[in-house]
Amino acid sequence: MKKIRSSEKFLAHLKGIRNIRFFSIPELDKSGLVKTLYTTSCDTAWNYEDSLARDNYLTLSQQLGITPQDMVKSKQTHTDVVKIVTRENGGDGILRPLDESEPYDGLITNEKNLLLCTVEADCVPVYFYDPVKEVIAMVHSGWKGTVKKISQVTIQKMKTAFGCQPSDMLVAIGPHICKDCYEVGQDVFEEFSQSFATAEMEKIFVRKNQEKYLLNLKEAVRLTLLECGVPAASIFSAGVCTLHSQVEGCSFCSYRRTKSKTERMLTAIMMK
Repeated sequence: MKKIRSSEKFLAHLKGIRNIRFFSIPELDKSGLVKTLYTTSCDTAWNYEDSLARDNYLTLSQQLGITPQDMVKSKQTHTDVVKIVTRENGGDGILRPLDESEPYDGLITNEKNLLLCTVEADCVPVYFYDPVKEVIAMVHSGWKGTVKKISQVTIQKMKTAFGCQPSDMLVAIGPHICKDCYEVGQDVFEEFSQSFATAEMEKIFVRKNQEKYLLNLKEAVRLTLLECGVPAASIFSAGVCTLHSQVEGCSFCSYRRTKSKTERMLTAIMMK
């Protein structure tokens, strides 16, 4: 497993406020121009409706040196919709509820110091960074979003809106349920077969028995990125399974493990 950096002791610690425990994607953060993070099962309230969410966002913002108004969260319903956001969207899903009539599972911006947030509990968070055009995106890609190739939708929107080229992009696949743990049925297999070629299906699925398969979501996302023109060397992975991994004594949010409908892991990216 790759070495993962834990959060530093920011202003929140100095003021005696508890820290949110989080890890980062080193390959994206090493430039010093972008900040990525994913939280642990220590802090699981990130949806606006949760009474503890506001305090969590406030604490995290102090650690990052921003305010809750500098954060925006996606409205996730397993779509392939990706929204371009600006400073005017700051606080959406953080300080005020999201518009129920406008679902979207991904966020794109060229604004600096605007933290793009998604939440997961086994689904795949995908982080995008174009250092040439200075554009970032944060995407929630569950199996339904992966079938719909939401990563492809994201790349196309980045190209159309900002002139981004896939060859310039750095993309990271965050913590999610791994290929050894994600058991699915024939219905999911058939959905994927409508979007992926036979040769790709052989890389994505392993038959477990007559009724069940093991699904490799990371490989499905990776194949989609490669198809779009992202170089293989520019695709990274946190190497963390939300179901079974322990990193520095921390576990991660997994619906398959806890069956919780509210406990989620925050995943986010920001340009500095």
